[in-house]
Amino acid sequence: MTRTRISRLVTGLVAGTALALTAGTLTAVPASADEVRPATGGSFTVVGHGFGHGIGMSQWGAQSRAVAGQGYRTILDFYYPGTSVGNQPDRTLRVGLTAFANAAVAVRAPSGSPLTISSSGRRVEAGQRLVVAPSGSGLSGTVDGAWNETWGGTVTLSGPDGVLLQKGDGTSVRYDGVVRIVTGPRLTVVNDVPLETYLRGVVPAESPASWNAEALKAQSVAARSYAMAVLNPQAQTDICDTTACQVYRGAEVRDAAGATTWSTPASTNAAIAATAGEIRSHEGEVAFTQFSSSNGGWTVAGSKPYLVAKEDPFSGPGRTAPGDSVAAWTTTVRAASFDAGCAPGGAATGIVVKGRDGRGDFGGRVKDATLVCTNGTVAVTGTKLRQLGGLRSDYFALVSAVQLAHGALGGANGPLGAAASAELTTPDGRAAYQHFAGGSIYASPATGAHDVRGAIRSRWAALGWENGMGLPTTGDTRTPNGAGYYNHFQNGSIYWSPSTGAQAVRGAIQQKWAALGWENGLGFPTTSDTRTPNGAGYYTHFQNGSVYWSPSTGAQALRGAIRQEWAALGWENGLGFPTTSDTPLPGGRGWFTRFQGGSIYWSGATGAHAVRGGILDTWAAQGWENGPLGMPTAGEQWRGATLTQTFQGGTLSYDPRTGKVARA
Repeated sequence: MTRTRISRLVTGLVAGTALALTAGTLTAVPASADEVRPATGGSFTVVGHGFGHGIGMSQWGAQSRAVAGQGYRTILDFYYPGTSVGNQPDRTLRVGLTAFANAAVAVRAPSGSPLTISSSGRRVEAGQRLVVAPSGSGLSGTVDGAWNETWGGTVTLSGPDGVLLQKGDGTSVRYDGVVRIVTGPRLTVVNDVPLETYLRGVVPAESPASWNAEALKAQSVAARSYAMAVLNPQAQTDICDTTACQVYRGAEVRDAAGATTWSTPASTNAAIAATAGEIRSHEGEVAFTQFSSSNGGWTVAGSKPYLVAKEDPFSGPGRTAPGDSVAAWTTTVRAASFDAGCAPGGAATGIVVKGRDGRGDFGGRVKDATLVCTNGTVAVTGTKLRQLGGLRSDYFALVSAVQLAHGALGGANGPLGAAASAELTTPDGRAAYQHFAGGSIYASPATGAHDVRGAIRSRWAALGWENGMGLPTTGDTRTPNGAGYYNHFQNGSIYWSPSTGAQAVRGAIQQKWAALGWENGLGFPTTSDTRTPNGAGYYTHFQNGSVYWSPSTGAQALRGAIRQEWAALGWENGLGFPTTSDTPLPGGRGWFTRFQGGSIYWSGATGAHAVRGGILDTWAAQGWENGPLGMPTAGEQWRGATLTQTFQGGTLSYDPRTGKVARA
């Protein structure tokens, strides 16, 4: 892939295509653009809106509208446009109790009044436990070893206080009406209950009882209409008790000790009573009033003309009622969660979102995608991705590390500003990047996501982007002394200050600078690392000195008068490269630096002077600065045919004709 840099992209910036993650919301991804999202660190970060399929009424939207002052009929008019108020007389509803569809069912009387078994007239007294199980083509019932009898294919139990069914964990649910148990490998358990009574176990299971009364009324009408719309007279049951239909909790829940832990609340009972018999109808039929927890800001078109797709501000981020945690959400999903969608033996490594419905944030709900696996790719729907990842809805976006970093910096309102490019992949495929009006963000699994801005970014670009100094390992960061900024990269650092500009420091030179305290030691770099004119090494100049490096000498720092003397002698072309950094003399008498071709010594009294060759050897043999000669007070000087140098304690003279050094 050929990459276009920001200088060519700014002029092509189209408003509305910017990617920004702000307050948990990723906005305005073009619906037509493929979104390539490799797993980072073995997982995906996902942001989304809503909870559920999004068709029909949003329960959180109904609450938000009720809090805003809308009545329940106004709420229902919005979510089911074209429907009208109708009436449904109370009637018996056959509810399938899926939690009890087992090989055996345990039954108790919920109070002191006994249960009656319709087929035989037998009674289950208070305190007794009846176990019903298949027996041949019929059923058998056993009461605590007290009696046993068999029945035909169905047995019906009833009592003045309903029927208590016990689960395997010891908890029990009380159901009003009667309970029928039908034979089969797995027993079918049915609660025959009046519609209005049934709703008392549905409405508080679907909407919190603490909600506004108008929202609870809207839920009551929607639940009543839904139940009547899905009736199936040819089946054993009219409706189930789970989210596959609508949740039904019965009349009361008890713990293993028999204490009541839940019963139908007064608030929802009142809402049901206030709307008794009211339904929504359309063209003479009961409306199919689907609903879900939250549509996230946009309803989804359903199978009926009144189930339309449209914007719902009261269910999206920003206008929802207090407590709504599903209008906008963020989660992390392990890539392994999607492995089941791959061909056998494959592991998920990435997801490419191919198509969205074009409505709302992110470009809308995910319609089509490709699951990238270690053994190939698989086309999947947004619904399938939702199921595999355990997501709340198919209204989501897979957030890249670049987008997360941009959002953490304030998104379009932060220092990087709006996007100036799409998110792309570096030519070597190691990282993702995106350019913004105020800089760039680069991200890879190895380095994380970091921003690069201004002059530092320009210097990095001039050095070859990630092909030069590697990827950034820190973001744009102020130096501890507050005088400048820096970015560390895989292969070095770039530091900037107003007086020095942006300069790159790498390798052993950087390590030496760091050991000396970074910018608090030698100051900021005034050049980037540069090859010496003789090609034998590299150097970087700093505000307070220089660091020179060669393969044979390593990186050494020079400062002050010693550096000036070395420079006057021709830098590395004079005394050669330094073999030590500037080093203090014992007792604080001065400083020295050794070079390939000699040494430079400095003290406050004598200044900085180079000593080399035979003179250096003789001086060293006499004890260096601690010997009788003391420190050098001048550099080498020719006096006729001899080379002389003065010290505090005398003068040494070198005769090149004889190679001897004598004290003058």
